[in-house]
Amino acid sequence: MRDQREPLMIEQDDPKRQMFGDYRLKPNSGVNPPYSPAYPVEWGCTLRTVEIMTRVEPAKVARLLADTPFQIASDRVAFRFMLSPGHSMAVHAGQMFDLMITVPVRHKGLFTETHIFMYCSDPMGICAGREVFGYTKKDAHYTFDEQPDGSITGWVKRRGLPLADFSFTPDASAPVIRIVDGEELPAGEIHVRRVPHPERLETAYADIAYRRTPLKYSAPVPGRASMALHPCDYDPIADLAPEILGAHFMVSDVYGGGFEVEDRRLIERLIP
Repeated sequence: MRDQREPLMIEQDDPKRQMFGDYRLKPNSGVNPPYSPAYPVEWGCTLRTVEIMTRVEPAKVARLLADTPFQIASDRVAFRFMLSPGHSMAVHAGQMFDLMITVPVRHKGLFTETHIFMYCSDPMGICAGREVFGYTKKDAHYTFDEQPDGSITGWVKRRGLPLADFSFTPDASAPVIRIVDGEELPAGEIHVRRVPHPERLETAYADIAYRRTPLKYSAPVPGRASMALHPCDYDPIADLAPEILGAHFMVSDVYGGGFEVEDRRLIERLIP
């Protein structure tokens, strides 16, 4: 995989000059400004994911979700290092990267997931996730290096500060451990979306947004993983002190968003 730090030069007549691939800006989409939105509300890509499954002390997760109405469904926390080749929101870079730190939750009949921390390599991916769905996305740089034997190494940094180093080595004898036990896995994502008050330190508006994107993962390839989390006052993911339970690698040729391909809902308004 190409290192995202290498600039991708685009010739004048290259189709990639179409900024967001096949997706178009739509006026009055709710994305500011209405006459020239910053990004499309639809997108698509492929996906390559190293998922490191951990156990975290439940009280730590409960504190992070204390101002949400979600019910935590497991003491497991998934660290998902996700490379998205051909992502339409990052045509200029050729790919996008996300680190999603995820817990399973229940709310109003939904068995789903919420991301307690998220990091993304693309500014429009960050804006779209935060503004439309209340994602916890922040900016990041990364490496995600795949080898012919299936092993993967990488790191995540934010503004020059290291956050995570990870490695994965396929091992058919390793267990596949999912985010919950049992046949039913949580589906979709749910978050509290907040708008800050312009005059004081409080939330002016909040609601709950849910989405379920099309995703067709391959069977998990089990393996062994290592992960080092680095202390940071602004990004306290190391405070989770996760215990690694297992790891696997998955790919999906289908991953995307848009009104015609995913389930999108505004579940309820919280404030005011």
